[in-house]
Amino acid sequence: MSCTIEILRSGIATSFQDKGREHVQYLGIVESGAADLDNYNLCNSILQNNNNETTIEFAYQGPKFLVKNNKCKIVVTGLVNFTITRNNHSVIQGDCYKTYLLEAGDVVDIISVINSVYGYLGFEGGIAVKKYFASTSTNSKSGIGQNEGRKIKNKDQFLLNISVPTNKHYKLEQIPQKNSNKKIRVLEGPQLDYFSNQGIDHFFHSEFLISNTTDKMGMRLVGKKIEHVKSANIKSEGIVKGSIQVPADGQPIVLLTDHQTIGGYPKIAVVISADYNNLIQKPAGSHIVFKKVNLREAEISFQLKQASLKAMIE
Repeated sequence: MSCTIEILRSGIATSFQDKGREHVQYLGIVESGAADLDNYNLCNSILQNNNNETTIEFAYQGPKFLVKNNKCKIVVTGLVNFTITRNNHSVIQGDCYKTYLLEAGDVVDIISVINSVYGYLGFEGGIAVKKYFASTSTNSKSGIGQNEGRKIKNKDQFLLNISVPTNKHYKLEQIPQKNSNKKIRVLEGPQLDYFSNQGIDHFFHSEFLISNTTDKMGMRLVGKKIEHVKSANIKSEGIVKGSIQVPADGQPIVLLTDHQTIGGYPKIAVVISADYNNLIQKPAGSHIVFKKVNLREAEISFQLKQASLKAMIE
């Protein structure tokens, strides 16, 4: 019999996530998937899972859950404060990037993230979740995913894919550190000529505040107004993750993992892949600045980032 997990407290924005849906944006379906793919990938790598196994993603506060029967093995990744209360009532302060064997009656309380936004909870063997458009990822705004696309809520129960966890335990010797760098590197956007020279200068040389009106779909920034010299609208066209649109009010919006599939605002820049996870982990109230790089620099930065992550798990 597979292990059953019961959610005692759902936390904030807690949902099932894998790497997302590929090749469906032309249908009007967003790719979605884990917001911070680095921590998602580390979660599965530490557990020796396949690289697209379903995890639980949470923002700010994670779930509190009970192991109802059997045993399971977990890992938590990100900058996260959590505890494990054993069935004998002893309490352990959890360490991220380290596996734990849980038994029936054990309770895990993911209390909060630490100066970040997203964390990940993984189970060895993964979670038994139905796929929609070849992915288990939940997009609550579109209603796509398990349980009619809603987020995980109190009293939900789910099964794991395996009933007997292995006896091996793993942890990262080199733990990822919080990136406190305010600098976010970007490529020039396809509508750079829609903005005045002063507007472009403001964008690349001013500081922006991440506003409270930020979610997994988009990050609204507050700063000096980015002036248009052409229309503040364009014919709607395809959007990619990390695109930075500037509507008529001159305040940039960074499109994030659950972005819409098309958009009609001019795009001044696009966040490079190597810096995207750093950006999405910055909580509201953080300040950022943008630095323009060329495509070659962006490619090299991505390759170096991937090599660094690979070195952590080898």
